[in-house]
Amino acid sequence: MLIFSTDKQRLKRHFEKDKVLFSYHLGDLDEFYYPHCQFAVDYGDKSKIEDSILVYTGGEVPAVLAFGFTDLFDDLLKQMLPLLPNKFFCHFKEKQRSIFLTTYKETNLGTHHKMKLESFQKVSNNNNFDIRRLDSTHFSLLKKLYSIAYPNNYFIERMLESGKYYGCFDNDKIVSVSGVHVDSLEYKISVLGNITTDKEYRGKGISTIVTSRLLENLIADDKTVCLNVKADNHAAITSYTKLGFVKVHEYEEALFELK
Repeated sequence: MLIFSTDKQRLKRHFEKDKVLFSYHLGDLDEFYYPHCQFAVDYGDKSKIEDSILVYTGGEVPAVLAFGFTDLFDDLLKQMLPLLPNKFFCHFKEKQRSIFLTTYKETNLGTHHKMKLESFQKVSNNNNFDIRRLDSTHFSLLKKLYSIAYPNNYFIERMLESGKYYGCFDNDKIVSVSGVHVDSLEYKISVLGNITTDKEYRGKGISTIVTSRLLENLIADDKTVCLNVKADNHAAITSYTKLGFVKVHEYEEALFELK
């Protein structure tokens, strides 16, 4: 039976069954993100959570994370469909696609990998690129980079408050950036995101170096560090593998809109 849970301890115990699969869910328990979250759950016939669906409303378009863990999940998703937004980004497993398509039309955004930092391999800044930690004063410069290098990214200004964004500068221009979608010291989890480089500066290894600098910061807090990457983005996967990431899960991304 579908209910909405605000029991952080039970949610945390459920998400810790697979910290990579539920990395966003776990991080979103942090008070920085939690006010924008709804956690639909099924307890089955037990006192612990068996399955969950996360709806995050902190962005311009809501996001739905629908990863099943038991045989109860399909029924939970079917019960949840009438309650979902008219339009949302979604992360889900291929076998649940047909359920969404009963109610929504899909813009397919591709197959993605979930990767985990298994053993960090620092990449040295031998070329002395000008890498700095970013804050809210850099928003306009960062927005300009995203507009030309990553126009469809999922970035909101308040994420700069996390202190987990690093950029490479060429004079007064940000040419590469590495940041996070989720970062929580309390829940010991970080999910990298919004990573891009100006097309004119690609092929120099800058993104790998900037991300390495960010990872130094994150692992100092003894966090589990994860990321999502499109399965056909071979250059990015090569970079992440060099830094010590390994593939753990495969899933689908889509934009769903009510029929």
